[in-house]
Amino acid sequence: MELTQRYWMLELLAYWEGKVNTKPLIKAFDISRQSASAIINKYLASNENTLVYDVTQKAYLITEAFNPKFINKTVDEYFDWQQVGKIPSFQSREPSTSQIRIQPLPRYVDPSVMRPLLKAMKCKTAVDCEYLSVTNNEPLGRLVYPHSFVKAANRWHVRGFCALRDNYLDFVLSRFRSVEYDGDEASYTEKEDVKWNTFVDLILAPDPRLSDIQKQALEKDFNMKEGRLIVKARGALVKYTLDDLQIKTKMLEADPQAQQLVCVNYRDIKQWLYE
Repeated sequence: MELTQRYWMLELLAYWEGKVNTKPLIKAFDISRQSASAIINKYLASNENTLVYDVTQKAYLITEAFNPKFINKTVDEYFDWQQVGKIPSFQSREPSTSQIRIQPLPRYVDPSVMRPLLKAMKCKTAVDCEYLSVTNNEPLGRLVYPHSFVKAANRWHVRGFCALRDNYLDFVLSRFRSVEYDGDEASYTEKEDVKWNTFVDLILAPDPRLSDIQKQALEKDFNMKEGRLIVKARGALVKYTLDDLQIKTKMLEADPQAQQLVCVNYRDIKQWLYE
């Protein structure tokens, strides 16, 4: 089981970052450099020509023959490991029949898009990319200086400074048509992103059109205090947060039971809605 987990991590890093060496294996599994090297060599023995060692980068780089077998190839899997160190157990067990979870449809993210973005974010530099926005029929070339990944509406975005628009913007990962590492040092980093670094309180409450009993049910459902729920969000993510909570800001649903929650401090947050 442990060997399977170590192969999983090897493939995870190689697939999304394009390379892997002994360091992350040593750190994650508290093993020696010799043991980590032995794991890579054992993997290569049964997966020939999938990784090739590069002396300059001191890492194994993937080849065209690389075909991972232990990962599911979703970017969520990579971010789950990056954020909380989540490693699958690979235990054989019967799934519980007493609980069902409806899973959202997976969104495909190309690893060739992620690899230069991850490198640029780590080095605080730029990527040269072509991006197809909803306002253009053709992809536009631009320099982007990425600083953070965001998941909203079940899809991943990257936020960074766009040299073309001279502003901090969010880019949907699936809309990149090409991304190449540029290496130009970022003058505008996460620290200068005012909307990202400003936190806003969203004050939510039951739709006032509901009956008192319906309001009380919602207050209990969301563990509200004095009929209010305060959600803290980054200024840049206010619209995403409200959309994910299915809270309308332009107009109320005709049926208050469909709306359920409303934002009671709309005037305070209006500047963050881009409407």
